[in-house]
Amino acid sequence: MSLTKYDLQEFPKTIPFFEPITLTFGEKTVYLDTNLQRAYSFAVDSASYPMESCRGVAHIDASVTPDGEGSSWNIGAAFIPFWPMLPVSETWHYRMEARIFCHGTLTFKVEFEESEHVKAFWYGRMRADLVNDASQEMHRKLLERLKFETRLVRNTDLNLAQDF
Repeated sequence: MSLTKYDLQEFPKTIPFFEPITLTFGEKTVYLDTNLQRAYSFAVDSASYPMESCRGVAHIDASVTPDGEGSSWNIGAAFIPFWPMLPVSETWHYRMEARIFCHGTLTFKVEFEESEHVKAFWYGRMRADLVNDASQEMHRKLLERLKFETRLVRNTDLNLAQDF
């Protein structure tokens, strides 16, 4: 399982806008993959936050919650140690906190939460692939939200536009 990779798109090599972004899952903290780090740097609007005077700090907390109660299939795992069928139904959550400092002053702070449901029948590689796909989808959503929120040259607020 790799929660720190992003294979959906290749991003050009640039000077990173963010300090190395960390992802914490349980007790383990890891740095994001280089391509994913570039993606988050690329998402920030450089017209609003020029790299000459601004830098960012971000962190992602990952968690998983099981959906529903345990399955009766889990009983087999007690008797057969290599039980291949342990159905899982769980929801993965990413909570991202990002801050942007310009000239040493905090100018932008945002928190995003994304979640994806993973339902798998087989345990092992197939489940890991589903979790990796869910992780990439959550990173894609976080990137889009960061791109939208850092773009300060918006004509209108989306919520306000729905009122008319």
